[in-house]
Amino acid sequence: MTAKEEYILFSEQNSNLPLFLQPWWLDAVTQPDGKVWEVLLARNKNGEIEAAMPFVLGSKFGLRYALTPQLTQYTGVWIIDKEGESVTDRLSREKKLQNDIIEQLKTLKLAFFDIKFPLTYTYWSPFYWAGYRQETHYTYRIENLNNADKIFKNFDATKQNKIRKAQSAKILIDFDMSADAFYDLQCTQLDYRGSKDVLSRALVRSVVENSRRHEQGLIARAKDEEGNTHSAIFAVWDSHSAYDLITAIHPTFRSSGASTLMVWEVIKHLQSSTKVWDFEGSMIEPVESSFRQFGAIPTPYFEIFKKIKLLALMELCKK
Repeated sequence: MTAKEEYILFSEQNSNLPLFLQPWWLDAVTQPDGKVWEVLLARNKNGEIEAAMPFVLGSKFGLRYALTPQLTQYTGVWIIDKEGESVTDRLSREKKLQNDIIEQLKTLKLAFFDIKFPLTYTYWSPFYWAGYRQETHYTYRIENLNNADKIFKNFDATKQNKIRKAQSAKILIDFDMSADAFYDLQCTQLDYRGSKDVLSRALVRSVVENSRRHEQGLIARAKDEEGNTHSAIFAVWDSHSAYDLITAIHPTFRSSGASTLMVWEVIKHLQSSTKVWDFEGSMIEPVESSFRQFGAIPTPYFEIFKKIKLLALMELCKK
């Protein structure tokens, strides 16, 4: 049995495995673009899986790489929690499991490694000691979705006013938009911005359809009374967190307040399904400002990377 086959069985026995680490999700974000995901497993002395690291494995110009898949906040090393475990025992176990994975990485002979790790992952020293480096990023999260009144009160006055403006204009929210219509709206937005960073239609269709099939994804659309689509959002979730994965806003209706109302309605819609709303983060200053105005808390996570010296030298020469 391959490590991948073992991991699929492992996922079926661990209902608390996060959304982004589920095999069906990894299939959905890799197969449409012809990519392949693999997984490294680390075990305890009884041979039981205690840690896993799925990732995209590929090659370019004969150089092998490991990356986090597209539309995936993180993969990284996920380690099983043990109830009642002391801090000392936990760290000792984490070190052993991570060293096991690091040794397996050596056998892959990678030229480039760049993986985003889970928010719960805080002990990256074993990777540092093995020559890897780290950058800290921030996502923005609203905790405790069960108290809608408190969440709204924490919104900046600018966001509250945008919601009221959209409600006064009788903007309606529905959940019927197709994956293709959503993709077209996203392309309209990117064309307006002059951006060429366009996901493939097949990829968007795959993640939307698969997440809907598993009842862990939705597209919310904001429309006016004439039927014009102002904005739409693709959100996914597991039992712990919901993620604002893609937001698309029609350039004509950027100031209507519809996108803010849409986020608010989706948060309320998912109150009974999950605990946290995650804006998926951004290190772009204007985007970060918008997330803060929702009362979201900046939460750090690690991107860990390693490059062969030749690649590092090539990048240095470009500067």
